[in-house]
Amino acid sequence: MLEVEAHKYLKKYYQNTLVQWPHNLTLTRLISRSLSGKDNTFIQLSRDSKNFWWPGLLIPLCLQNKKIALILSKNQHRQLIEHELPKLKNTQLLFDYVEGILKTSVNEKIWVLSYKDLIYANEKRLLKNRQLIFPESDLISKELRESMSIIITPTDWEYLIHSHLNFEASIREVYERLNCRIISQLVNHNSFVRIDNREILILKEILKDDLEISPKWKRAFNVINNEWVIWAKLDSQILSWSLYFQPLTPFQTLSDLFLKNTLLILTNSVENSSLLLDLDRIKISFTLKVRLGNTLNQEAIPLFVPKRQPLPNTSSFYRYGLRQCHRLILGRTRITIILVDDLQLRLQLTSELAGAFGLRVVHEAIDVETNGIICCSCDWWISNQKNLPIPDQLIFILIPFPTLESPWIAAKVEMFKQQGRDWFREFLLPETLSILFKSVSVIRGKDVRVAILDGRMRYRSWGKLIFQALEPWIALERLLPY
Repeated sequence: MLEVEAHKYLKKYYQNTLVQWPHNLTLTRLISRSLSGKDNTFIQLSRDSKNFWWPGLLIPLCLQNKKIALILSKNQHRQLIEHELPKLKNTQLLFDYVEGILKTSVNEKIWVLSYKDLIYANEKRLLKNRQLIFPESDLISKELRESMSIIITPTDWEYLIHSHLNFEASIREVYERLNCRIISQLVNHNSFVRIDNREILILKEILKDDLEISPKWKRAFNVINNEWVIWAKLDSQILSWSLYFQPLTPFQTLSDLFLKNTLLILTNSVENSSLLLDLDRIKISFTLKVRLGNTLNQEAIPLFVPKRQPLPNTSSFYRYGLRQCHRLILGRTRITIILVDDLQLRLQLTSELAGAFGLRVVHEAIDVETNGIICCSCDWWISNQKNLPIPDQLIFILIPFPTLESPWIAAKVEMFKQQGRDWFREFLLPETLSILFKSVSVIRGKDVRVAILDGRMRYRSWGKLIFQALEPWIALERLLPY
């Protein structure tokens, strides 16, 4: 009955709204079935779904909202409140929901949670027997990891010392030893230093009999193990550092949460192997796994990947990339996005391009001329693409592999090696495909050219997997003058 009712309301929804994705009826039926049966369900949406899939999810939720938790990122929450719920008004359906942490459990309403709220609610055992719904689940691992993070600031050290005066000398000794090691290794304001957990274990041992330790320090002491990584980051404004604690395997850390509740997962990522492997390792199985839509029905991306490009580790690569950027920028009337994750390479490229194109060139800034040139990291572009006009082109100087200079990435690779697993194909490559997907998804169908200037696209066997992930595309064999 839920499927029939949801179908009826979806037709009513589309009386006043243009159908921009043709698979919402099927999606509505699948979600209705999952809600009715409380099944673990995994649905992969085609990349052209963009934000058009929302009514297929929301209408069944309006009709059956008992013991449901909807977990959203900040962008998803904004999309829901500002755009999707107003559109539902024409159907006369009520999206009956509450937000945030509740003092009492409310089972008759949809519970909308941020990822941080989810972590807190799980710690307080407030999620018993709920169906957890994760839209756009390619974000899950990162969102969980960041929400579980513990950050120890200079203020936390001061509090620890002042509240444990009997141990002041011992605490200061640990702090000074860490301080000397960290400052000696921090070479620029974006540097990170991996911290061996032995120093924190020493501090834990010093305070082991003290019951008055703050909740943040208590959490930090409780997660000192091989499944968490610790690093220091310099705050250049106050010339001090903070400690960051993050889990390497958030799904395993939260395995009880995922095993004791049913899951409804939607993703529009082309690459799900990493997520599915993580879920498989904690024994999560799905009653239904389905793919909706056909990727090849989308508009093709004009893709410029010249043959015989130099490899990044050759002496000619930088000058080649700079020369190609000049050729690609000439004659363009809209903005150009140049994507380089390596900070030093990006700053050098920004400086040289500014010498040729003047004030048109900016570094990670949204205030730009109509035909401006923005040099930025992929992460900055993904976070800010909605605040910028559609560009003329995206230029990837390098394939955006996660950098091993990141303590978390390096520790994750070490963990894969210790387990005898293929760290490149199981971790780095899927992460790279996800970054590429997020970078180009907003420009698909907008007549935006994509250029990749990394010779590994042609010379490495895994390059074909990147070509497949970008499909559909049309090869640009040469640059034509305007």
